[in-house]
Amino acid sequence: MKKLNIRQFGIGTLMKYPPLISLDSKYVFTIGDGCVYIWIVKTGECLRLINQTSNSNDQQAIIGIAINPNNRLQLCIGEQNGLINVWDYEDGILIHTIKLEMELIHLSSISNHGLYVFGKNTKNIYSLHRIESVRHNCSPIVLFDKLPCLPTCISFDQKGEYGIFLNSDGTIIYLLNLINLQIKNFAITKQNLSYHEKIICAQIHPNEECLALGTQSGRIVLWYNYLNSTNNNKEPTISYLHWHSLPVLCLTFSFDGSYLFSGGHECVLVKWLYRKNEPTFRPRLGAPILHINSSNDQTFCATTHSDNTFHLIGSNLSIQQTIGGINQMFLPQQASLPAGIHVFARQQSLVMNSGKPGYLQFMSIENGKLLYNLDIVGENYVSPNELTDQCVFTDIKRLIIDSTDTWLVTFEERSTNSINDDHQNERKLRFWKFNLNTNQFELNTSITYPHGQETLNQMLFHPSKLELATTGNDGFLKVWTFIQENPITKRVSHWRCLSAYTHRSYSSNALCYYKLSTTNQINLCCSFEHLVTVWIDTINDKITDEESHYEYSRCFAHYDRKNSVEYIHSSSDQILVCHKSLVNLWNCLNGQFIKSFSWHVHALAKDPRSSFIALFDKSFLHFYSFSDGKCHSRKSSLFRRVTSASYIPNEKSSSFVPLQHSRLIFYIPQEGLKTFIDDNEEENDLIPINGKLEMENVEKNLLVNLIRQSQNDFEINKPKSFDDLTKLNQRINHLNQQFLSTPAYLLPSIDHYCIDSLKRMLLPIENQITKENDSTDQMSFDRLSTMSVDSEEENS
Repeated sequence: MKKLNIRQFGIGTLMKYPPLISLDSKYVFTIGDGCVYIWIVKTGECLRLINQTSNSNDQQAIIGIAINPNNRLQLCIGEQNGLINVWDYEDGILIHTIKLEMELIHLSSISNHGLYVFGKNTKNIYSLHRIESVRHNCSPIVLFDKLPCLPTCISFDQKGEYGIFLNSDGTIIYLLNLINLQIKNFAITKQNLSYHEKIICAQIHPNEECLALGTQSGRIVLWYNYLNSTNNNKEPTISYLHWHSLPVLCLTFSFDGSYLFSGGHECVLVKWLYRKNEPTFRPRLGAPILHINSSNDQTFCATTHSDNTFHLIGSNLSIQQTIGGINQMFLPQQASLPAGIHVFARQQSLVMNSGKPGYLQFMSIENGKLLYNLDIVGENYVSPNELTDQCVFTDIKRLIIDSTDTWLVTFEERSTNSINDDHQNERKLRFWKFNLNTNQFELNTSITYPHGQETLNQMLFHPSKLELATTGNDGFLKVWTFIQENPITKRVSHWRCLSAYTHRSYSSNALCYYKLSTTNQINLCCSFEHLVTVWIDTINDKITDEESHYEYSRCFAHYDRKNSVEYIHSSSDQILVCHKSLVNLWNCLNGQFIKSFSWHVHALAKDPRSSFIALFDKSFLHFYSFSDGKCHSRKSSLFRRVTSASYIPNEKSSSFVPLQHSRLIFYIPQEGLKTFIDDNEEENDLIPINGKLEMENVEKNLLVNLIRQSQNDFEINKPKSFDDLTKLNQRINHLNQQFLSTPAYLLPSIDHYCIDSLKRMLLPIENQITKENDSTDQMSFDRLSTMSVDSEEENS
């Protein structure tokens, strides 16, 4: 059996851990699914992925990252199994690995003070260790061999003297004296913070004796003089900062401690001037802020959001870069991609629900990076007054794109638990047309309540006509037709429903168009609860501009009315009907039953380039072939959580037969998009983050390849004819032209070049008068071409 590995497609989850900024503020590091992303601050591009294993079975959970306290150009990556991998992140080289006999929980580093490691032993006892010098055979120093609880919200000052952490309940603050190796605790009592319920986050001031605490009530508490109060058994001095109406989720101080940043469910970044109640705001960031980190030069801060994006926000609170993969759903009422995954071939992108309610996200097929978000409903997300309150928002439930990539149809629904208010149950069907001039979708038609007060279940475009079929709980199958513009009657182009069909007053659900091999006629299949009906188009198929008229033909019946139909797909004169608890296969030509499978299908995808269809059945994935009836099955616990799937073009053919023509991608909530690769295939070749992987190596090898190619064509000792020399000169001129047309910032430094080759590329001197002038000019050119190299040698 061919072995397949499951890999992340594009950019994975970025919101689980706080981002880390390099000491020179050039890079931002984020922890993904089994890897670490290195982002360039100026461009927002991904430099590379590090700490990524080729075998999915060997991947370990990454629990933290920290800058090497002894070398600012190295990154320490801690894995849960006790390994600390030290990387040169600019070159992508693994320097060495440190093995600790414990389960790692957290990593922190302080410049010139060491690497602090929180761990847990086999007896579930938590401890704190310090590695003073990060090297291959280093041994950690035990600072606290037994901590009272699992540490959360860990923070250290810049002096390496004190650290704090909270318990999991947020009711006790623990103070670590790293010099005297003492631990003190502050219990939340009635005299201090009991009416704030609990502490959500904590941060210690980098230079002063101050603690910043984010509370569940939305207040930020500043504790001063906590050391003296501990020694004298007195309560510390407390002041408050209050703007948040919901719990404060994250806090951080600037590098010098002059500013305090806070964020929460309001999707607003608040910047406080230290010791003054003077906030400034950056609103409408799209999703709740989970983590904040400030750069050492204080020119920007990085914020991570619950929709799986993070922003780089400048000191003036303007957004400099927005980076993210697939936008995750962050509201509990949001379903996991209810509109499914669709391919928009015109822009080589995937279209699906965005983490922002009412938006669609377009993701690049090539590198899995978020291209842009399309606002469908035109509403801003507003956080509720209380987290327990139901958030009223409009979400996109259905989505379809026609075969010409011209029309996009969306169905949106605004609903809550209340059914009394009609406004809170608003439903709209929108038709969007792609404008080739502006390269974006424009709204053409908006229809309110397309299926009355009932919801719309599915919709499907006709494969050859400009026609849309929709089903709903009102029991009707509706056919929507495009009405062309008429300048004489001043009628604008729009969509209109001119026909509707029903069967036994059952609610309609699944749809499918199919074409018989014996005729060119395209028929329509529609499910009404447990029945599948076939409707024949009575209009000649060649008249594509005329509206279709359907007549009932036959019915594929199932005995159990409670086992309703969820999906219908057809191929090779066969119809695959997926019920809730089984799958039936029917013959389209004679209407006979073929066979049945006891599968509970919760997601499926049809390969448009082959006869295979992928069906997710609990923890199984079945690849069924319509052509030969064979089924290839795979098992994984991840398959149980798959909610949507789709096929995309496969650049590299797989040795696994069902994936030879297309690549299968599927969505898992809170983990993003996944895909398959062969057991012997390298992941970097299949799922690049940038369009060009390892650009630095490619740039350095550019001139080397040109010189090597020219050297192969030219041999000094070999006599050449006039024609050979002419071809050789043309070849050299072509190579020189390629070299000169390459932008300077893409070329390596001057010391990588051959000086003699650069001399030949200089412009010749015209009107040479004497040999002395020639020699003088030649010397000047020599100085010009070797100036940078000689200066570097003299300085060294």
